[in-house]
Amino acid sequence: MNKHYTEDECAEAIKVATDIINERTRGLEEYTRGTNDCAALLVEYDKALRGPTSKAQLNFTWDNPREFLVNLKRSGFTVEEYLESCGYTTATSKRPKIGDVAFAGGAMIASPRGWITTTETNEGVVVAKQMMYLELHMSVIARPIKD
Repeated sequence: MNKHYTEDECAEAIKVATDIINERTRGLEEYTRGTNDCAALLVEYDKALRGPTSKAQLNFTWDNPREFLVNLKRSGFTVEEYLESCGYTTATSKRPKIGDVAFAGGAMIASPRGWITTTETNEGVVVAKQMMYLELHMSVIARPIKD
C-alpha cells in the first residue's frame, strides 16, 4: 500500500507554497502564467513537500487553461499522467483530504481553509471553494505519495 504524507506535512507545504506565490504576486504588476498562476502553485507545493526530489516542473508556456492542457498533452501527458509522474496517485474516492490536488478548469490544492488556487486578477492565492464531503465535480483528485 502507498504511504501518503500526513495532514501536518501537507499543511506546512501548502503554507510554504502559498507564501512563495503571494510574494511573487506582490512583485508583479500582472498575473503571469507559469509564475504566479495555479500551475506554479502546484509546482511550488510539490517542491515544498518533497524538496530536491520533486519532479514537478513545466517546460512550456501557455496563455489560458485550454492551451495549458494542449501543451501538457504535447509533452506526452494528460493531467492524471502528469500528476502520476510527479508522485501522486489518483484518489479512488471523491472524498478529499488536506494535501490533495485537483483539476477543475485549473489546479487546486485542498488546504485546511478549503480548496485554494490563484486568481487571474493578480490577488495571489485565494480560497476558491469550500471543501465538500464528496467532490463530484472535480475531474481529477490526486494524493501525494511519500517517497
